[in-house]
Amino acid sequence: MSGQSEIEDKYIKLAIALKTNQLKREELTYQHVESSLKEHWRFRKPGSIHEAVEDIQQLSASDVVAYLSTQAVIMGSRMNLNDFDDLFGGDKQ
Repeated sequence: MSGQSEIEDKYIKLAIALKTNQLKREELTYQHVESSLKEHWRFRKPGSIHEAVEDIQQLSASDVVAYLSTQAVIMGSRMNLNDFDDLFGGDKQ
């Protein structure tokens, strides 16, 4: 399996949907789970659907939250200080 094809498989989509349902108590969405898996699979591509589903089932809420936190830090580091004015009560025009 390679690249985007993992996510496009109907069985993988079903497994992600089931895992998302399991993680809903943590307020995580399908997109959160899918993005986390795509990042995981960038470094270790599953060799089969079985391995992909196993990766999905082993994914924990803390894994997804750690990925999302990292993404937030990366996005924040690319922003200008002015982009945060509304957070800190900057100049209101």
